[in-house]
Amino acid sequence: MFTLGIVASGTLWYFWNLQMMPFMPLQDALVAEFENCSPRVDGGRLKGKKNAPKILRVIMRVPFDPTSSKPSAQDQIETRLNRTEKLAQKFVVEDDYEVLELHLFSEHQEQALRQKTFTRQFAGTAP
Repeated sequence: MFTLGIVASGTLWYFWNLQMMPFMPLQDALVAEFENCSPRVDGGRLKGKKNAPKILRVIMRVPFDPTSSKPSAQDQIETRLNRTEKLAQKFVVEDDYEVLELHLFSEHQEQALRQKTFTRQFAGTAP
């Protein structure tokens, strides 16, 4: 039982330090920029696809419906996408990633989760 605890703790430490720590400055900046957004940031290529572009994924909660086609929602989406891209350029080495994927989701009481993904090429990378 003691050995299992040590192995589990070591695995968590490995995952946290090697996988999540490079993205913590960006996550902290997103928390400061957008209230109650609960961001999660990770990056890399799709498994098994060596020629796939390196993707920086940002997942965050929004207070509006990201699937809405109303102009006000579209403006908020564009604002978040632009601001997230600027923060990513500031806190992540831009040359490491080719594509920014922004996953927005909205939770409404007793309703289905509403989510939508937006993709953008990083500035300075070839399309």
